[in-house]
Amino acid sequence: MQLFVGFLLLNTFLLYNSLCGGVAVMSIDLGSEWMKIAIVKPGVPMEIVLNKESKRKTEVAVSLRNDEREFGSAAVGKGVRFPKLVYLYLQDLLGKKLNHPLVKLFQKRFPYYDLKEDPETGTVTFVHDADKSINYTPEELVAMILNHSRSLAEEYAQQPIDTCVITIPAYFTQAERKAVLYAAKLAGLKVSQLMDDNTAAALNYGVFRRNDINASTTYIMFYDMGAFSTKASIIAYQVVKVNGIQDPQLSVKGMGFDRTLGGLEMELRLRDLLVKLFNENKKTSKDVTENPRAMAKLLKEARRLKKVLSANVDHFAQIEGLIDEEDFRVKVTREQFEETCSDLWDRVAQPMRDALKSADLTKDSISQILLVGGGTRVPKVQEILLKESGKTDLGKSINADEAAALGASYQAAAVSNAFKVKTFHVKSGAVYPIEVDFDRYTTEEDGSTSVKHVKRTLFQRNNPYPQRKVITFNRFYNNFNFSVNYGALKYLHEEDQSMFEDLNISHVELSGVAEAHEKYANNKDTEAKGIKAHFRMDESGILNLESVESVHEGNKTVEENVTEEADEDSTLQKIKDGISNFFGGGSDSANDTKPEDNADGSEKTETKSEGEEKKADKNSDDKKEAPKLDETPESSTKNVTKKLVKKSVKVKHSEPIGFFVTRFDHAVPASDHEKESLDKLKALADRDAFKLAREVALNKLESWIYDKRDRLFQTEYEEAMTEEESKVITAAINEASDWLDELEGEPAAEIYDEKRDALKKIARPWLARVKQRQDVVPLLQDMEGLFNYSLHFLSAVKMLPEDTQIYTPVEIETLTDLLNSTISWKNETMKEEEKLKPYDDPVLKPEDLRSKMIDLNREIQYLINKAKTAKPKTSEGKKKNETTTEADTTTVNGTTIEEPTTADEEKAADGTESPASEEESQESPPTADTPDETQSRGKTCYQAADHFVLYAPLLIHSYFIATNRLFMI
Repeated sequence: MQLFVGFLLLNTFLLYNSLCGGVAVMSIDLGSEWMKIAIVKPGVPMEIVLNKESKRKTEVAVSLRNDEREFGSAAVGKGVRFPKLVYLYLQDLLGKKLNHPLVKLFQKRFPYYDLKEDPETGTVTFVHDADKSINYTPEELVAMILNHSRSLAEEYAQQPIDTCVITIPAYFTQAERKAVLYAAKLAGLKVSQLMDDNTAAALNYGVFRRNDINASTTYIMFYDMGAFSTKASIIAYQVVKVNGIQDPQLSVKGMGFDRTLGGLEMELRLRDLLVKLFNENKKTSKDVTENPRAMAKLLKEARRLKKVLSANVDHFAQIEGLIDEEDFRVKVTREQFEETCSDLWDRVAQPMRDALKSADLTKDSISQILLVGGGTRVPKVQEILLKESGKTDLGKSINADEAAALGASYQAAAVSNAFKVKTFHVKSGAVYPIEVDFDRYTTEEDGSTSVKHVKRTLFQRNNPYPQRKVITFNRFYNNFNFSVNYGALKYLHEEDQSMFEDLNISHVELSGVAEAHEKYANNKDTEAKGIKAHFRMDESGILNLESVESVHEGNKTVEENVTEEADEDSTLQKIKDGISNFFGGGSDSANDTKPEDNADGSEKTETKSEGEEKKADKNSDDKKEAPKLDETPESSTKNVTKKLVKKSVKVKHSEPIGFFVTRFDHAVPASDHEKESLDKLKALADRDAFKLAREVALNKLESWIYDKRDRLFQTEYEEAMTEEESKVITAAINEASDWLDELEGEPAAEIYDEKRDALKKIARPWLARVKQRQDVVPLLQDMEGLFNYSLHFLSAVKMLPEDTQIYTPVEIETLTDLLNSTISWKNETMKEEEKLKPYDDPVLKPEDLRSKMIDLNREIQYLINKAKTAKPKTSEGKKKNETTTEADTTTVNGTTIEEPTTADEEKAADGTESPASEEESQESPPTADTPDETQSRGKTCYQAADHFVLYAPLLIHSYFIATNRLFMI
């Protein structure tokens, strides 16, 4: 039922163009350990992409060894033997410096990696090969993985894809979000939007329960424990009215998270338990913790053991040849596992509490708690969540692994111009507050200058986005600077606060402020309204400074036509207006009022969402079109006069201000640095393409050798070659096989193709003989069938009475001659073919058979088309005034058919009206025909229809059978 609803909701249609026959979009749920890919294309709404192993999720891993690059499970498999050359858990290294707490934690967990600082960007980078000075940044490695995900999606969709939506954790900072976009740029992907993974899962949940959402707000918590982190989001569902249309909406009301609590931490604790158990009974003097390969094996076994213990109370962990060829086998219970992670269980419920506090809600306000992520399958985690929430059960109605990918794919289709979907509004929430800081210089009475540091909140915590905001700087007449920083983060835990090494996001320098003020300095009617900076937090949660302008407001005199009514009430109205103006009720006084500044006499922040802007514009248009209440109807009998009146109106003047932004969160790589990364990735991609082409060419050559070597001993093929040919072909195949066995190095694909082409050239005459004789057999059967159908057709045509014959003698003779000549050619050629040996080249060839059949079929088709459009002839043997009293009979093909003598009898015979001639179908007086003419015409039409019924089925049947059999070969 959900799938059916999904098809209805995702009502997609494709916009074709002259260059492309199809379009598709994709989503990538980029996790720390796994990624899930979903596509949307015409006829395929929200479908998970299968990888090469037919799995629905792929490991986020890439291995680089000996100039070979592998992804997914193949890379993870190599990680056991070569852990340093396989890169895992890259998500939380994006946009980080070397001294970041998460980078230090990564080094502690995986000490065999060599990390250093990138001198260009200041972020962390992997030293892949110190001798060759080969380094890879996390952004470059993630770009490889993203490009691999696109390859999987394109192979699955069978068409190019370059537009996507990528899911990320909601707690990602500005730097981390920009790093993801930079990685996607290196991969050549167009990111429509970065989407919070919990929000994507919530969208997937809401899409399939659209009918359950109404005007009342429903709160649902999505609890996601992944491999690296844990998040809890409170989502509000309700129906909202936008531009007069009611649609469902989800909005993020609260968020809580723990960046270091996840399934990986549990696996590491379980690995440490296995190390302890191994050391208690080890028979070697070596320390297993100092062997990277042994530790990688233990981590792999710990990962498997954690999954098994989620369903069983105990299980055996076993590793063959762990170290010094010593095997390891030990029994581990769920109780031991839970005891090892005892300090982690206290942190499981904390994201839930933080989310409730952030949303200012209680536990009773939450309708249900839905579980997302693989870590929530641990029984202890579910037990703690049940106890903390007070619920009787936890929601498991969505796919914990695929919900985010499917929700993001719906959003990808919604923001794409190529698809149309049911509207579902999505409002994400800012996790961190953002403020603007600047210095205000004030001149004191004694001439000294004082400096005051001012902070203004731009985005508060949980502010919805996308949204635009404007902050106004008053009383600034010269160039000045301001900074964009994170606000107070006291609500975060101490560990989460340590993730922010620098709260500064960017620094903005303005230019041209003095020039903008000087332009209106001499205009006494113009007043400065401040410097306005326009910010926008886009759909990806990234803050951008779009523009800065200097705003001045002045008065302008305009002439306006005013209508006056000369009636007896005009004097009373003048008195009324005078009294109103005397007491300050005039309309002009409001325009002269100077707006008040804020408490500190400086700035104010204006907030307007994009939806509100559109709505405001629409309302302003409506107001302009609305009629005035005091307008005089056209039917009024009062005397009306018009005159020009001068009126003062407010006019806004805006001057653009130049600005230069210095970013501190994520430095934009220089063009040379970006080009170096692109060249590095292109070289790897070219190497992969070379390897793939080589493997394909090698497989084709090996397949050809094995196949033809087997045919050498098949009777049909063995008889089709001479002894000399047999020696030459056998020698060539053996030589090629030996060449493959003794081959050194990795030659290009062209070398294998040339070798295969040379073999095919030698064996072509031999293989062509066998194939031609094989293809002739079904074609001969088809030709015999076409002969039979043609003979039946000619018999039916020749038996037609002369008064109903629709073919000329020339047409009949032409078909007869062509049929006879084709039969003669076939018989003579068959006799010549029977005289040949199997190793002789055949004279009866498939292409000749097809050509003869096409010629015969073309002639039959011509006669068929003529029969379909033929009109019945008027009977000349009957007199118009002759009255028939007895039923006429017609004999066709030995069958006697009795024909009705009148039109009424004809109707009674078959229950239908007789076919009308072309003359009868035209409008004419009802008395145009006499009864005898009507009877004669009905009889003639019946005869023609009867004879056509006899031969038309044979004719059409023979045509379609012959055509289909002919062109299916």
